[in-house]
Amino acid sequence: MKKIIALCAILPLVNGCVDTPKEPEITQALWLDQGWTQEQRLWFHHESQGTATFPIPYEWFMALERPIQTKKWFKSLTGKDGKFSDTAYLSRFGFIPSQVSASNPDGLPIGFAKTKISEIFSQPGYNAIGMTCAGCHTSQFSYKGSSIRVDGGPAVTSLTAMGEAMAIALIETRALPLRYARFEKAVLKTMLAANPSLDKAQAKSEFKATFKTVVSGLARELKETLATGKASVEEGFSRLDALNRIGNTVFGAYNKDNIVPTDAPVNYPHIWSTSWFDWVQYDGSIMQPMTRNAGEALGVAAPVILKPGPHQFASNVKVSPLYEMEQLLAGPKHPQQAKAFTGLKAPKWPDKILGQIDQDKAAQGKQLYEQHCAGCHRPAVSSDEFWSDKYWKPIKGQGDNFYQVVIVGNDVIGTDPSQSEILANRTVNINGMEMEGDVCGVVNKEWTNVSVKSEEKVPFAFALGLVVERTVDHYYDKNQIDQATREKMNGARPNCLQAPKGYKARPLNGVWATAPFMHNGSVPNLYEMLLPADQRTSTVYLGYREYDPVNVGYISTKAAGIADTKGLTKVVVSGDKARKGNLNSGHEFSDRQGKGVIGPLLTESERRSLVEYLKTI
Repeated sequence: MKKIIALCAILPLVNGCVDTPKEPEITQALWLDQGWTQEQRLWFHHESQGTATFPIPYEWFMALERPIQTKKWFKSLTGKDGKFSDTAYLSRFGFIPSQVSASNPDGLPIGFAKTKISEIFSQPGYNAIGMTCAGCHTSQFSYKGSSIRVDGGPAVTSLTAMGEAMAIALIETRALPLRYARFEKAVLKTMLAANPSLDKAQAKSEFKATFKTVVSGLARELKETLATGKASVEEGFSRLDALNRIGNTVFGAYNKDNIVPTDAPVNYPHIWSTSWFDWVQYDGSIMQPMTRNAGEALGVAAPVILKPGPHQFASNVKVSPLYEMEQLLAGPKHPQQAKAFTGLKAPKWPDKILGQIDQDKAAQGKQLYEQHCAGCHRPAVSSDEFWSDKYWKPIKGQGDNFYQVVIVGNDVIGTDPSQSEILANRTVNINGMEMEGDVCGVVNKEWTNVSVKSEEKVPFAFALGLVVERTVDHYYDKNQIDQATREKMNGARPNCLQAPKGYKARPLNGVWATAPFMHNGSVPNLYEMLLPADQRTSTVYLGYREYDPVNVGYISTKAAGIADTKGLTKVVVSGDKARKGNLNSGHEFSDRQGKGVIGPLLTESERRSLVEYLKTI
């Protein structure tokens, strides 16, 4: 009876957390040509980073049934509604179907990986289910029945909704005896097939105890999330507060006092060309690609040991595959030599699907771009000027040339400041970690060495930088990798960090395929990026994948053609109800003066011409 009462109590939550947008009807799926072979694409989609993103083993994930749906409760109770891992179900959260391959033996959607966990962390018989780079950096949009897929683009997924649905499904499995019996049978069958020497009775007993512990912990976390979630800003589709979540995962596991609200969501960034930037992340805070990638792997739960002891900084991060992924993105040739970014190329406008570009308007837009945009975003990558040494320089005067991104301060750009303030303001408690050392930093525009000690209030940026460096070095030492190879794998750049309280203005190649816009996804299309802020959409709906080739972005408001906003993420981005983290202010072309205005008020014809030109680059 207690289980039935508990189930009744969570059913309203079930209906809310598994409610997802209506999917468009698709007649054909197309991948744009971006320079990768199909083999390279599949490898990138599913190669493990060493993560255990979800709180259950891979074998549990594959056996788990979908949450109960009120309208299909009988099918759900009898186990005929399907598995949680079915592509048809995971696609509701925005994940793109994929095929069976060596790195994807069960044909899971793009972004999922079966991960072996180091014996330091793992239980016998289990693998982990983790997210890959492609889980957040592969986009899709639909137009009149065609689904267009873009490697390296911002995903239209909701990891938070999927995680909540998984927690509910596990709690239901714990509450319903028949569902639990089916789940246990499937998991034990997989375990015993992989390890025939296991004692069946003992395995069953251990599984039952472990499952109870996991589900009790999930129920407790779900309750705490519902109670404290008001301090966070809803992320939803297309967005995640990646930086705060990395801090919560890495340092929250060491000390729960380090967990903070997730209040600075960002649109998943596109990653073509990024390998050649001197500074990366929206706030231009990290220099070294290995630090960026290994830090991201830790943030999506690659296990690591931070407490002092013989295994301190041992981790499950797959450092060598991370290097190989970066090389696949960067390409084999320095882009200045080719006068083009090699590796993963920016997508070209598919005019056979989205319509022809108006070349006369684009020519007018090119002049406007050079006048109003090139100061920060630099000349178009198709120009010879872009590839000159004016914009490409060695870091600290040594080594290869890298593209020098422009970082624009909050006091100028005027956009939502939340994400850019995290590394400037957040501290973490690493008292007792016995980790001391210097990290390369840029403080007040000056290069310096920042000392990190195991204290109660340590700047988050430099604590994270040193943890990642020690974790990667542990891998190098364990695998006896020589110094020259280490420098190569680190991208020939030092592990430097900064907190400039601003945002980088990257080149706009392929920008047409990167909606929604602003770092926090608060502007639905390129046309609105050219408007005064008070004329932009005040409430944006995220998660709908139908493309708008006229305004260039996703259709994302009810007024723009969505008949049903059910399941979409409703984000109030301006007005009295807008919260810091969601603001759509700044980057304005306006006739007013002051913070956030970067250009003059444009005419309707000028806006349309500029949008048309942005389709071409």
